[in-house]
Amino acid sequence: MRDLAAKLGVPHSFVGKVEQCERRLDVIEFVTYCEALGVNPIDGINQLMK
Repeated sequence: MRDLAAKLGVPHSFVGKVEQCERRLDVIEFVTYCEALGVNPIDGINQLMK
C-alpha cells in the first residue's frame, strides 16, 4: 500500500480508503492507479465488469 501511494504521490491513507471502498476513483485517477500497478486500464475495466 505504501509503495503504491509513493508511486501515485499520495498519502497511504488515500490508497487505504480506495481499497476499503471508502473512496471512489474518478476516471483520471483510475487510469493513473492502473498505470502505477502495471495494469492496462482497459483490462482493469474488464475486471470490474465481471
